[in-house]
Amino acid sequence: MSAALLDETSVVAYLRDRGVVGAGPATAAALGGGVSNVVLAVGDGRRRLVVKQALPRLRVAAEWTAPTDRTLTEADALVLAAGLTPGAVPAVVDRDDDRHVLVLEHAPPGWRDWKADLLGGTADPAVAARLGEVLARWHAGTTEPDALPPRVRAGGDAFERLRVEPFYRRVAAQTPGELGERILATADAMTARRTCFVHGDFSPKNVLVAPDGQGPGPGLWAIDFEVAHLGDPAFDPAFLLCHLSLKAVHRPASAAAYARCAAAFAAAYEGGGPAPDWPYVLRHAGCLILARVRGASPAEYLMAAERETAWRLGVDLLTGAVAGLDDLFAEVTR
Repeated sequence: MSAALLDETSVVAYLRDRGVVGAGPATAAALGGGVSNVVLAVGDGRRRLVVKQALPRLRVAAEWTAPTDRTLTEADALVLAAGLTPGAVPAVVDRDDDRHVLVLEHAPPGWRDWKADLLGGTADPAVAARLGEVLARWHAGTTEPDALPPRVRAGGDAFERLRVEPFYRRVAAQTPGELGERILATADAMTARRTCFVHGDFSPKNVLVAPDGQGPGPGLWAIDFEVAHLGDPAFDPAFLLCHLSLKAVHRPASAAAYARCAAAFAAAYEGGGPAPDWPYVLRHAGCLILARVRGASPAEYLMAAERETAWRLGVDLLTGAVAGLDDLFAEVTR
């Protein structure tokens, strides 16, 4: 039987029972921003916390389930990432292995998610460069699989259920012919590689940015490590480039700014480790763009005409018609 889900009415008592908050006044509120977890903010006057509990079925129209112990994988992944990039992730405050609940440090006041900046037309290459540095350290610093926590090494099932099946295999099944075969071949190439730690959800909504870049470490946090696993490092930069290019489709007047972010991210990422195979990364970005148009979790901000533009871009990336970063954003605005 699955554990009862927490909500605003039960989370404070739950945290008191675990000794995380005291007996004094405390407040609780639901946080948005995702489809795969219950996420609650709790404050007791001393500190602010985020409480996460994985949903067995995601909040989307399509049938989409995943193992709820992925919050425990996230806890281990956060500890690993904190050791590699101090200050770049929130601290783990508590974990409940029985109810699959994770309690994290809340971001300081004034921090915002990078997705909101990008959708508003503010695209800071310095943020993208810091993300490239952080990701490079994670990838370059985990090439010895035994250095990864056991749950992270075994995290491929959640990644398969939450990323590979809905973003590759399900879209391929709806895309007959050579294009569908290319999607499956790209997925198979990725799942065959177990090279290093992979975040698996490296998107702007999962980046919290400090005001004016100030704050601990790099002035940002990466969050949401629930599909972290030992896998193919190409997926993480592909996921970020997918999101930047979709923003450019949505706001073509800002495409040049998004392109500068992509270039800053790529340069910083390359500077921290071996140069990636960018055509291969971009094939994955193409698959992911197609998934955000017709998959289980479509990008909510794309209008009908924008979805058609995004689909054409995804096809061109997947087929190699666009194989370099310099051409990616030119394709969006042509």
